[in-house]
Amino acid sequence: MIYYKVKCNYTFAEELGEREQKRIWEDISTDVRFGKARNKLFVFDHDETSFDAVLMFSVKENALSSAQKSVLNEIELKHEKGICVSFSGEPEEITVEEAVELTHKGLMAGYFRSYTRGSRRHAAEYCEASYASHSDLHYDEYIMPHADFPYEEALRKTQEYLADDTMLEEIERIYSPLNKREFCGSPVHYKLNAASRETAVNLVKLLTKALYANKRVLSTRISYITDLDCDYRDELLEELCGNSYASVVAIECDDDNTDKDSFARDSERKCELICDSVREFAPQSVFILVDLGSKACKQSVQRLINKEGISFIEIFEGRGDAESGKKYLAYLLKENKVSYAEEDFVLPDQEEYSVSDIVKTYKDIKKNSIKNSIYRAYKGVETIKVEAPKSLSNGYDKLQRMVGLTEIKAIIDQIISAQKLNKARREMGLDVVASSKHMIFTGNPGSAKTTVARLLASILYDEHVLNKSKFIECGRQDLVGKYVGWTAKQVEAQFQKARGGVLFIDEAYSLVEKEGLYGDEAINTIVQMMENYRNDVIVIFAGYPDKMERFLEKNEGLRSRIAFHVDFPDYNAEELCDILKLMSKEKGYTLDEEAEKKCRIIFDCACKNAEFGNGRFVRNVLEQAIIKQSSRIVTECQNEIYDKKTISTLSASDFDINAAKTYKPTRTAIGF
Repeated sequence: MIYYKVKCNYTFAEELGEREQKRIWEDISTDVRFGKARNKLFVFDHDETSFDAVLMFSVKENALSSAQKSVLNEIELKHEKGICVSFSGEPEEITVEEAVELTHKGLMAGYFRSYTRGSRRHAAEYCEASYASHSDLHYDEYIMPHADFPYEEALRKTQEYLADDTMLEEIERIYSPLNKREFCGSPVHYKLNAASRETAVNLVKLLTKALYANKRVLSTRISYITDLDCDYRDELLEELCGNSYASVVAIECDDDNTDKDSFARDSERKCELICDSVREFAPQSVFILVDLGSKACKQSVQRLINKEGISFIEIFEGRGDAESGKKYLAYLLKENKVSYAEEDFVLPDQEEYSVSDIVKTYKDIKKNSIKNSIYRAYKGVETIKVEAPKSLSNGYDKLQRMVGLTEIKAIIDQIISAQKLNKARREMGLDVVASSKHMIFTGNPGSAKTTVARLLASILYDEHVLNKSKFIECGRQDLVGKYVGWTAKQVEAQFQKARGGVLFIDEAYSLVEKEGLYGDEAINTIVQMMENYRNDVIVIFAGYPDKMERFLEKNEGLRSRIAFHVDFPDYNAEELCDILKLMSKEKGYTLDEEAEKKCRIIFDCACKNAEFGNGRFVRNVLEQAIIKQSSRIVTECQNEIYDKKTISTLSASDFDINAAKTYKPTRTAIGF
């Protein structure tokens, strides 16, 4: 579909009352589907003599003039004696997003029947572009001016953008007199190699203007997909492409670290999305695959050429001397309305400049434009300097500060070391063997299993072992379905959610504790998914030691797929005291000497009981002590100013709390 913003003059018959006039507005926007070509007119504003509307029609079945004529004929036929309408001014092509916004404005203003008033989603459905109301699809839209764009102007712009010879050659082919100047489908599509989005967008716009000038497309609208997320619902991308008849669809591909095994599945998924869309809609639209260093883009082009016979032309960004580089920099600054000081208009001292070099300079000028050209008093002012972050992640530091946990700390160091070595092997062209990283954490409550799992996800992401910093926690209720056939789907859904990160299955033993086959089905599916998502998801099972052993015995393939079995032992009294000090410090408190002695006695008693809570017990003790301290200070220091040391120090009396009484000292019997 194609969308225009139009203005129409109108006159109502004198005898029509306000109610009849309102009905005519509603008829035009709600009921009228003008002709067989599905032309639509959505009114969104009016005054005494004219109204504004969105004119929408299928460019496959109609031209603008015939769509306008069809609309007027239908209005005249339906409201012969009620309203007289004529178009005025020049129609303006608009984006799908703008059409949806204006239609929504009309919905809310009452130009549609009252029962049709609703959300932006309803407006998108009226515009036959449901994808426009979904936040899952990330794209930008551009409308190029409907103006003459002669060959000489196209060549000048190509040189101004520092385009490569491949672009110049394609401009010559587009304007060649050997071509018919009419739309008959797209003979070729494009693979555009660029180092930045700014460069890519300019070249896509240039191509679109040249194609439109030669009737190779019938709309100047560009749909530029900015983020080809692997979690896309296929139908959203398909709907966007289907709504782009005789126009340009650009798909940007930018894979970070696609050489890693963990990114292989994402790359394949992106390739499938691209190939499915281009295969289906290549005859009716022009596709430009923008390669910002993407494995998926290269794979897609190869597959579409070899398997589908679809033709692609490859275009590169170019290079230029200092003079042409300055011209392109000036264009970028003017086009994006960036203010700058003349002394900042300086390129690096080199003989030749790539487009990427110019774009980098442009970004630097833009970043400092406010203080360097508008608020010049701040130019050169020394601002706060922040030290560069350490190579190891904040999560890693937190883990190292935690008490105990020697085994898991060593395992994480091993995984990080293996990652660094694998990177070196890749750079040397040597093979890298992907290893399983699935784990099982066993320990009593409060032994830090969940905390460590969360930190693990953060650490491995920061160290480039994981693709995403995802931590998905789930239990039996998230994995076992209520009915036959539901369980496998629920399990796979959790793996999809955790894709690129960590899937933490807490109390995993609960899958086998309750009777019924659904738990067995969940375990069997988990085993299968662990293999299918071997390079995409790290699975961590957690639970009590004895119960987790029975869980592992339930499926023969489960134990062999777990690389690391980490035991989280109960903390002793000394470690609990250290944990208390660490927690207190993080909250801005300290313990005096007597308080430390009293807490040691509390923790000695607690450790003699099974399942005393470990770190959770310490947290309860601290939280209750802080409440007790607040009450003590307010009582002791009535109408006095509190000093920092007083409100930051916990004394022995603050630990006379309920949690401390949970585990009482064992009394020694005296007698015979």
